Amino acid sequence: MRGWVVNAAAGAGTGTTAFIAVAVKAADSGSALLWWLSAGAGLVAGLAGGIATQVARRSAADSTPDAQASTLQGPPHNLPVLSMYFTGRAAETQRIVRVLRGPERGRRRDERPVPRVCVLYGATGAGKSELAVAYARTQLTRHSLTWWLNASGSDALQTELLEFAQYVGIHDQASKNVVLMNLWRWLREQRNWLLVYDGWPAYEDELRRLLPSEGDGEVLITTQQNQGWDGLCASPIQLRVFPESEGIEFLVRRLGVKPTEAAEEACTRLGRQLGWLPLALEQAAAYIVQAETTVTEYLRDLPGGASVEDTFRLAIARISETSPAAVDLLRLCTFLASEDVQKITLMQYRSVLPVRLRAVMADPVTFNREVLLLVDHSLLTRSGDWRDGSAAYGMHPRVQTLIHEGLSLAERLEWSQAAVRLVEACFPMTPDLLASRPLCERMMPHVEAVIDRLAWGDDTGGGLGASQDPEALARLLHRVGAYQEHRCDWVRSLDFFEREAELREIGNGDGLGRAAARYAVARQHYLLASLDDAERECRLALQLCDGHAEEAFLRLRASCQRQLGGIMRERNRFSEALEAVQTAVEIYEGQAWREESLDWAVAEQEIGLIHRNAGHLTQAAAHYERAERRIPSRGVQEPPDYTVFRAMLQRDLGIVAQDKGQLEDAEALLTEALKVFGAHRGPEDFETAQIAKFLSDVLRRRSESHREEARRSLRLLRRRDLRRRARTELDRADRLLGPVVELHRKRSEAEEHKYAACLNKLGSLRLAQGRSADARRILEQAEEIYLRLYGERHYYRAKSLTRLGPVLRALGDGAAAERVLREANGIFRAALGDDHPALMAVCEHLSDCASDRGDHEEAGRLRLEADLIRRSL
Repeated sequence: MRGWVVNAAAGAGTGTTAFIAVAVKAADSGSALLWWLSAGAGLVAGLAGGIATQVARRSAADSTPDAQASTLQGPPHNLPVLSMYFTGRAAETQRIVRVLRGPERGRRRDERPVPRVCVLYGATGAGKSELAVAYARTQLTRHSLTWWLNASGSDALQTELLEFAQYVGIHDQASKNVVLMNLWRWLREQRNWLLVYDGWPAYEDELRRLLPSEGDGEVLITTQQNQGWDGLCASPIQLRVFPESEGIEFLVRRLGVKPTEAAEEACTRLGRQLGWLPLALEQAAAYIVQAETTVTEYLRDLPGGASVEDTFRLAIARISETSPAAVDLLRLCTFLASEDVQKITLMQYRSVLPVRLRAVMADPVTFNREVLLLVDHSLLTRSGDWRDGSAAYGMHPRVQTLIHEGLSLAERLEWSQAAVRLVEACFPMTPDLLASRPLCERMMPHVEAVIDRLAWGDDTGGGLGASQDPEALARLLHRVGAYQEHRCDWVRSLDFFEREAELREIGNGDGLGRAAARYAVARQHYLLASLDDAERECRLALQLCDGHAEEAFLRLRASCQRQLGGIMRERNRFSEALEAVQTAVEIYEGQAWREESLDWAVAEQEIGLIHRNAGHLTQAAAHYERAERRIPSRGVQEPPDYTVFRAMLQRDLGIVAQDKGQLEDAEALLTEALKVFGAHRGPEDFETAQIAKFLSDVLRRRSESHREEARRSLRLLRRRDLRRRARTELDRADRLLGPVVELHRKRSEAEEHKYAACLNKLGSLRLAQGRSADARRILEQAEEIYLRLYGERHYYRAKSLTRLGPVLRALGDGAAAERVLREANGIFRAALGDDHPALMAVCEHLSDCASDRGDHEEAGRLRLEADLIRRSL
């Protein structure tokens, strides 16, 4: 509407000019009537001009789709170029239109829109991708955003989605899942978008998370799978081979011949021989054009009952005679991902490739000629622009399979491990750095490809396979595992580290590499709360470090001792945990390299955490302060990770203050730590979320304290003020905790124990809000998670039971409340001793239960016990 008014005003120029002329004459004549008539005429002329201008602009927009598309918001599309020979498919296009643009199903007013999904399935080579490109390009003026995604594998698809998120302005996060969650949220706020998922391998639950579940948009999926789409797409569309008429039209255009009767008859014979499969027709036509032969001659060379593979074999055989290096490039690409083989990568790391291909790549002109030969024969695709370094190559998966099947064992060994060396050379040496993330993620599809297609052979030298560099694969696996750990994908990280550890065991005696791999496996098991596996792997790593005094071994040994301390802490074996981490501190104390990193300071922090879990809050605070003194001095230009570590220590001191009941100090410390983390890591980082979780619990406890004080106050205004403050703090706690719970819910499969901790705090918050039934359901879910992961006698479960007791009491089930609280009391005393701070809350809640049943003597005793523990803090 605003734009229409502006156009109307702009279009009033002619009427305004006329009005001024008449008004001047009216002023000269002194006639009021003439003046008003002139004003009316000017107004009418102005409106007429504005309407005419708006109509003209709309007509112009309708007549120029490109201009109209350019006015739409959102980034430009990234659609592949549509083949100039694309033909037909009108019926299938109309079916796609009906599915994606059909009438919407009815939904409630408060129900979010769900994307409309169309699944286009068919055999390899049926032309699904070309049809998807054609549809997306014809619909550009309808969509505010159109984006193409390579969905040939989970890694490739995730990489594409992360790049898409970066392109639309979503900030990067340590966790890839957080970035994806923010992308889905962004799409929910947009309208009329189209996402094309090209080459979806199969419909699996684990891939479902890579599809948007909400939003006013469209999703077009191309796949070979026609099953498993229930609930997502009502009627998948099958794309078959060309009808004969469309196949003839395609061949005539592709061969560049006149549509004479003889030409159409020859095309008919070729099409029938190849079953009218578009991929086979394209390959045959490309060969005919490049070889400057005829359809008849081509058919003479095809075997009876020819398939698409036969057309490729003819092309490869022809190229082999004239350009063996071009075939070598095909062999290399066979072991990489089917798309996005970067030219700049090949050229930069050609030294790790076999000699013949390396020699050709040394001359850019010769290499380009070889690539063009493959492109002209439709064996390779080319995208991007060599001038800005974005040139990339791709190969149809069917071509990859064909070439792979035609290789001898020796050739598979040579080219699969050449691909490993290439990917290892490309993968960043520092995968934990923020600047390395884009390249790491881009390389992940190639990592998966070289691992899945790796060929092995006998190696009498005891290496990791017959290769020029037997350690290349192990190094690659370690770096990839470190990258996945850095991105908080610990399940996948564990898989890569376990593969590395297996390789190292059959290697040639690299003790440090074996120990580092075992330590990495232990760390992932610990992060996933698999404590038995974590302890076993950690002790194996320590055994491999025994007897070595070299710096690298000492560093690793200290890391293993710290990891063992964390495992023992989670098992409630606090004395063993302290002994392990103290051993690491002793190693740091005796080495000059201790000042090079935060390792010594982190070890002191870990000792503080052990003391805190054991209930020794004074010792915990002392070690947190000692950790701050162990931070290496870097002057005024302190590295950001040092600043963040200081904020971590503030967080830890805030938690200690909370445990002591010093809620104002806890709130101040946690608020300041949250500010630093928010500035350096963003509000949706997992460590930021942990601080928000603790701060929310502090605010909830302060709210309850204010309400209790209000109940005791006799002053009306004071009571009203306290209740208002209680509501304010409760609302703030809810705002803080909501996103944290959602964040951990998204990752609950990999981090159930952390999700349970969030549920504990959410349950208590719901009780404070008067939503007791919700609180019970939430806390029972948390207790069930802890029971399954840690067993019935772990103090983590007792924490849930302690929070569940007051909920059951609020619901009127005092007997059940007392029962779960007594169970929590027994677990705490057995695991943590008789004076642990966790017992304060249990004793206070049991005191309330005793008062409810009239046993005031026991209530007083329990209250006194809680006060004694509090005073001891």
